[in-house]
Amino acid sequence: MSLLQLSPELMVHILSYLDYRDLQVCRRVNQAMNKLIQSSILLQYSMQLQLCGYDDNPSCPQVIADKLLRLLQQENAWARLDFEKETTIRIPFTPSSIYDLTDGVLLLGESVSGAQSGADTIRWTRISRLVASSDPPPPNLWERIDVSAHVIDVGLSVEEHDLIVVATDRETDDNQTQFELRLIQLSTGLNHPLAAQPAIELAIVPLPPQAVAGHCSVCIEIIGDLLCFLFHYPSGSTTPPAMFEVYNWKTGQCLQIRGLDCPSYSTFTFLAPDVIALPNCADNTIELCRIESTALAEKAPPQQLKTSCILQLPSLGHGHSLAQVTCRSEPKATKTVRNAAAFRSSEPFHLKPENAVVIFNVMTHDSQGFHECLTLIVHSAALLRVLDQQIALNTPIRYPEVPPSPFKAPPNPTFDEKGLPTPPSPDPPAPPSAPLEPPRLPWAQWGPNICRWLEVSFGASRWITTTCGQRYVTVEEDPIDDDSMRSTIVVYDFNPHNVRRLAAQHRRRRRYLRGYRPGELSGPGSELFSTAGLPGVGGAGAYGMGIGAGLDTEGSAARMDHVSLIPFTDPATRVIGQIQCEPTELMAGYAMQYRIFDEPVRTSLPFAQLSSYKTYAYGAVLLDRNMVIGVKLSDTDDIKELVVHTIRGGL
Repeated sequence: MSLLQLSPELMVHILSYLDYRDLQVCRRVNQAMNKLIQSSILLQYSMQLQLCGYDDNPSCPQVIADKLLRLLQQENAWARLDFEKETTIRIPFTPSSIYDLTDGVLLLGESVSGAQSGADTIRWTRISRLVASSDPPPPNLWERIDVSAHVIDVGLSVEEHDLIVVATDRETDDNQTQFELRLIQLSTGLNHPLAAQPAIELAIVPLPPQAVAGHCSVCIEIIGDLLCFLFHYPSGSTTPPAMFEVYNWKTGQCLQIRGLDCPSYSTFTFLAPDVIALPNCADNTIELCRIESTALAEKAPPQQLKTSCILQLPSLGHGHSLAQVTCRSEPKATKTVRNAAAFRSSEPFHLKPENAVVIFNVMTHDSQGFHECLTLIVHSAALLRVLDQQIALNTPIRYPEVPPSPFKAPPNPTFDEKGLPTPPSPDPPAPPSAPLEPPRLPWAQWGPNICRWLEVSFGASRWITTTCGQRYVTVEEDPIDDDSMRSTIVVYDFNPHNVRRLAAQHRRRRRYLRGYRPGELSGPGSELFSTAGLPGVGGAGAYGMGIGAGLDTEGSAARMDHVSLIPFTDPATRVIGQIQCEPTELMAGYAMQYRIFDEPVRTSLPFAQLSSYKTYAYGAVLLDRNMVIGVKLSDTDDIKELVVHTIRGGL
């Protein structure tokens, strides 16, 4: 019995386990197979999920047809920056410098005492509630968490564990400062029920809290059972001055540690459940470190965190140095499911962590005191491939041991002064083997083909929650006649499928406007120039993604090799965009003596850039799922107001 003799339902079920490329191959088997795949809602939904970088949410009650329709509408809106509405959020308290944005939750620190750093309490809210409420939203939508201590920073794991980790400092009875991590359930504000030690004591510094205020910092990340943090203690108070530590937050057991030099390291981010990227400012590198285990034997000492691979950044020019590097990837790849009951998502699909990009906001300064800000963007999967390749190349080949021969000749006898035989001396111990240095890759060997450098403003680089999935947002200042500064929202899309699809769509549209018609086109690639999807011409809307009308993205990829830049303007939203598929040189308009790096830096990660036609009085923009959040700042650079732009079909 052949595959084609099975019932259509069985064939669809079998084909649903295939990758998108395999399904494309199956379409070419014969007309029956092609018709089955093109007419199956389930297979079309599966392919679109893979191409757009999503995972299905099985707990969502929507049927597959509705999920597919929403996915197409949502991606169509992103391709045109079609925002559904704007919701203005006035902050009903005095916010501090602490903030976070993840899984639809916005968290802000609240300053009550007027302290210059940190926060006194924590306030958080679900953005969906603010958007759905009346205008303006009532203040009672903001929840409050009070830990009765000064808050240095926080880390969140919302949908996975309903967990917030709060780093605090408090004064002891003998006028010293104790640093702690508090493990709190976000939905209740109480100690987390799964944490055996709700408070993890870090260190005690022989200084009062007033003396250490503003002189310490912490970066916290939670993934699965792992709690990782990089803590910078006040200068001169501890040795070493900074520690990177890995805990199992459920048991409170310290798994791995590493002493660090404060000026060298500032932040880190997860690339996989067991791999972190740790930028080293002093060495001008990105260190990739692998976490060995999530549990140790009882009372076993923590292991040393070792670097598995070192990625060199481009060589800095004379007088230039890295002042700070911050990094982020969202969402985080985890081995567990999103099982926090209080934050269980009803969205039909979630972003796929394996496809996410990681951003590195790089701030440099030179000998003249000038600062420049750059952003390096790369897919986390690409960095993991580099790591795996280096581990494979540097793993020694182990040959099977040959057992010793039973006919080994006895050693020559020796005699002492009295002529008596002496026992044979034991073999000398083998010298200790020197620890292997991690492989160090020059920038030219790993970076140009998988990365993209962008020039950004200092104000925009201050905010790190600017990426989600394969998109990155920023603002570009747009001065107008009355000298007031306004900004355009700029969205970068690094999904290779979206880049190919947009390029094919806008080339097809330009050909149509120039008088070409589908019947006049022939030869390979003519299917890309159908009128389906052109505004006012018919089809499935501007995206051209109706059932059975998908683009041949493999063919379009092959025909994009010669394309350098495709500019376009959307006639409906008036969004100005460009598609860049060729390598570009960083700071190409500068003479070499004024550039940050002492070598020409060319990167070639393809992207689609979309700039809003409308301008806004934003100091920065943030990104979470299907919302772009504009940030209006006060004269002191504190958050004054937030404006939520919801993508059409995103909520």
